[in-house]
Amino acid sequence: MASTLRACACLLATLAVFAAADRAGAAPAKAAPAAPRTLTLLALNDFHGNVLPPGGSVLVPDPDNPAGTRVSAGGAAYLATLVRSLRQHNPRNTLVVAAGDMIGASQLTSGLFHDEPTIDVLGQIGLDIASVGNHEFDKGRDELLRMQHGGCFPKAADGSAGVVGVDTCMNQGRFAGARFQYLAANVRERSSGKTLFPATSVRALGGVKVGFIGLTLAATPSIVTPAGVQGLEFDDEVQTVNRLVPELQRRGATVIVVLIHQGGETRAKTALDKSCPGFSGPILDLADRFDKGVDLVVSGHTHQEYVCFRPDGKLLTQSGSYGRMLTKIDLTIDRSTGKVIAKDATNHLVHNDAPVYDAAGNPVRPPAGRVPLLRDAGVERVVRRYGDLSATIADAVVGRIAGPLDRKPSAGGETTLGAVIADAFLAGSSDSSYGERPAQIAFTNRASLRSDLSSLSVNFGQLFNAMPFNNNLVTMDLSGAQLLRLLEQQWESPQPAGGSRMLAVSKGFGYSWDASMPEGAPPGTGRRVLPASMQLHGKPIEMEQVYRVTVNSFMASGGDGYTVLRQGSRLQSGEIDSAVAKLYLRTRGVVALPALDRISRLN
Repeated sequence: MASTLRACACLLATLAVFAAADRAGAAPAKAAPAAPRTLTLLALNDFHGNVLPPGGSVLVPDPDNPAGTRVSAGGAAYLATLVRSLRQHNPRNTLVVAAGDMIGASQLTSGLFHDEPTIDVLGQIGLDIASVGNHEFDKGRDELLRMQHGGCFPKAADGSAGVVGVDTCMNQGRFAGARFQYLAANVRERSSGKTLFPATSVRALGGVKVGFIGLTLAATPSIVTPAGVQGLEFDDEVQTVNRLVPELQRRGATVIVVLIHQGGETRAKTALDKSCPGFSGPILDLADRFDKGVDLVVSGHTHQEYVCFRPDGKLLTQSGSYGRMLTKIDLTIDRSTGKVIAKDATNHLVHNDAPVYDAAGNPVRPPAGRVPLLRDAGVERVVRRYGDLSATIADAVVGRIAGPLDRKPSAGGETTLGAVIADAFLAGSSDSSYGERPAQIAFTNRASLRSDLSSLSVNFGQLFNAMPFNNNLVTMDLSGAQLLRLLEQQWESPQPAGGSRMLAVSKGFGYSWDASMPEGAPPGTGRRVLPASMQLHGKPIEMEQVYRVTVNSFMASGGDGYTVLRQGSRLQSGEIDSAVAKLYLRTRGVVALPALDRISRLN
């Protein structure tokens, strides 16, 4: 019996040993893979200081109207509410980013105070990172650095805040600068070779490092005043991005985002269309040549709304302009690799509560289910304060017009707004103050006119919003041959997406151009303008004769590619363009709509 018990005990012990050995050698149970994580970017572009609702409307889909319905949109207080609402979907893993032109060509409420209101408001909204755009350079390098780092606008010799703006540092005598970080990967100081702002930024979101590259279009010097980019170099966009992607990856970034102030356009009928019909523009070639490590391109400059995928999988977005739309971008991340495994984006309307009217003046109802946003109280207080400070100036009626003046071009390229402003420039540079050298012809570039004059009673705020750059008039001598050269230069520079470089001309001057001739011909080749058609008050322009011509100071310095104007002689500086236009409207009674018969298009 005892031997039997001992045998059983030995057997049990042996089994226990085998069991322990089996447990020791067994593979551990596999942990379930971590669920993917979503990172969210809220993106905007081309805000242009529109802290107040910018007016106008956005065409959106409407189930009751196949053609869509126009809805009022924009305003910083409404934008802040939308940002806060969308951020709540992913509060710990959301950043707000921008693709340039947040300031410049701004509303009076911001421009009057050197765009300090916009910088303050964008900080309150929660903007984190922004690339520079061409309009960030409107007032030059030093002023842009002030926007980032703070400080008051330099006082003029007479103690005023310079020729532009009523005042500066309106918050207890201080301006702290931007809470967000500007990036400028392709903008270098010529003297040092260093970038004006950091080229990149790496931010940790949800345990993932996201690398941002911020840059503007390399052609910026051709579309801003030369003084604005003095001492700066603008590098090629693709070379810059492709050099920086490996650097960001070495720093641990597994997601790469490019914020670039360059864009394209589509033929979409409504602002929320994601089908990208007829997608075209400079951004396509750039994005397609960016390093394959780039996951997302947030674009700007062309004031378009789109969400488009490129053949290599890059996501390309833009949110329109003036803060009327905001893009919500979701990047799904594999937690084990940190790589993007899915991406999507949607443009959201910043629907405000301003009414919209149809052509007959009847109010248009919003589509079913589209409720206006509430205004963010904190941002509204800031906007209202600056609005109140500027209201006396903004609301002052400066003139009356017989009908709306707009920027819609005729077949020849003329617009009613451009024609009236050119006439104002001529009137303002041919009075008695110009002595024996009054102007005979005036031009203005289309890009200097930023909004229509829709109200028959025009106040200064509306006029300023239409002409926000505060350029001085410059009158100069040009030969007839140089005038012909100036007109040819309308087609020698690349045409902007969705627009043209056609100059508005003053009454009394006219010419014809042949649309069958090639665009973009090298200087001195391929003529579009018929020299014999150039006339002043019915008399042919003589190539050797000298004429007095008025333009704005941006054009006079060669801006927009009108380099022949640098050859002008006997230069005489005049008043600020908006002041000249204000005087013209005030002294003309009711300004009639101009006949668009100064420029003729053939073929």
